[in-house]
Amino acid sequence: MKAAILALLIGVTGATAPSPRQAASIDGRYCGRLWSNGVLVEAITVLKLAGDGRLGGTYEFVDGGGRTSGTLSEDPPGEGLARTLDWQDMYGSGKLSITLSPDFNGFTGTWQDQTGGPNELWDGVRC
Repeated sequence: MKAAILALLIGVTGATAPSPRQAASIDGRYCGRLWSNGVLVEAITVLKLAGDGRLGGTYEFVDGGGRTSGTLSEDPPGEGLARTLDWQDMYGSGKLSITLSPDFNGFTGTWQDQTGGPNELWDGVRC
């Protein structure tokens, strides 16, 4: 009986996709790392969910002695925990594919440039 109730709750709540209430909690600042120019560097990614369901934001990473910043945008709007965003900064543009944790306390992902390669690490945890 408990298993049936649990299965019903998981089915009703859509355990793999955020509800509108949960989706608002995607918004936030995530401290992590990304692979840049052959080195794993510190990065801060800020994500914000727009009213139309598109995920966007900004990021900044350590670049030699300074920092480089860029923007993130999603088009079309995604659904669920796996999202694909476009990134753009002074070095170019490309795709960032992330998977958010169900509690939205972090994400893991990979990025690639406009040529489609390589697939490099990009992650973060809420900070």
